[in-house]
Formats: sequence, C-alpha cells, structure tokens
Amino acid sequence: MTQFSDTQTTPSAGSSPAPWARLIQLIHPFVGPAFGIGVVIVALSFFGPGVWAWIFSQSYAIKAPDFSVFARLPWVTMVHITGATSALLLGGIVLYGPKGTPGHKAMGRVWAVAMVTTALSSFFIKSFAPMLGQFGLIHILSIWTMISLPRAIWYARQGNIENHLKTMRGLYWGLCIAGAFTFIPGRTMYAFLFG
Repeated sequence: MTQFSDTQTTPSAGSSPAPWARLIQLIHPFVGPAFGIGVVIVALSFFGPGVWAWIFSQSYAIKAPDFSVFARLPWVTMVHITGATSALLLGGIVLYGPKGTPGHKAMGRVWAVAMVTTALSSFFIKSFAPMLGQFGLIHILSIWTMISLPRAIWYARQGNIENHLKTMRGLYWGLCIAGAFTFIPGRTMYAFLFG
C-alpha cells in the first residue's frame, strides 16, 4: 500500500533556502483562508456601510445553547446543518490525519457524501441575502463544491495527489468560511449560541 503525505523539497546539503522561500512556506497555509475572509468582507460590504455598524453592534456574549432553535427549522435546513457539521468535523480528521490509508479513504468517502449533501440541500434554502430569487452569493460556493469535489476525486484516482490535496483543502476551507457566515446576527447558529 502506498502512503501519501505532504511532500516538501529539502535543500541539498550545504545549501540554504532563500529567506523569502521560508516565508512563503510559512504563509502558504493561510493564503486560502485569508482570501476567503477577504471575499466575505467584500460581499458584506455590498450591502452598504451600515452593515458593519449593525454587525458590530450585536451582542456576541455566548449563552447556553438554545436547542429549540433547531425544532423550528424546516427539514431541509436540518439536513443541511447535519451534512455541514459532519463535513466540518470529519474533514479536519481526513485532511490532517495520515494519508493513503484505508481509514483515510473510507472517511474521505463519507466526507464527500456529507459535502454533496450540504451543497445540494443549500439550493432549497433561501439565502439570508438573496440576489437572484432565493439564491445569494453563498450559493456560488455550493456550485463550486459540486464542480470541485468530482475533480478532486478524479485527481486521486489518477495519482495526482498534490492537486487532490490542494482541491480538498480548498473545499474544506470554503466550508469553514461558509460556516462563519452562519454566525452573522439573524442566522440560525447566531440564534443558537448568542440567542
């Protein structure tokens, strides 16, 4: 069985990497999430300058979780939350655990199903900021997931592990960014934690 892992090039004996190369190695894992956070900031800014004042004026004191919030949700939203939560928890294990093992492959398949469930169910949920019917900017991420996930699986089957890993990391961080949107005041997870 082949063991896949992150491969990093090491300098040959007697040579040292350029200082900027080390800096790039350090910041590389943060580029994707930073770009996603930038997209969120720009997207929210389209609603006008008052949106930031409103967001920062809300209370963010964590209270006892209010599970009754979930009892009032439509079933498709519960399917979406279940898929997203499963993908969020399992994704961290799959992405940062040992690669190429039977466990990695099995958990990866379950993670892929959770991601597809999350993406497909999102199309039946009205966006908190609709722009085209019930769809908003966040639905672009669902479309991207439905395109990128099969591509990532194809990369793995072709043995292109580097692109497989990059694509899967991008999908996972996209899920994290979409999850951050759920804590905006007026949304379900905000009501759950901050009441």
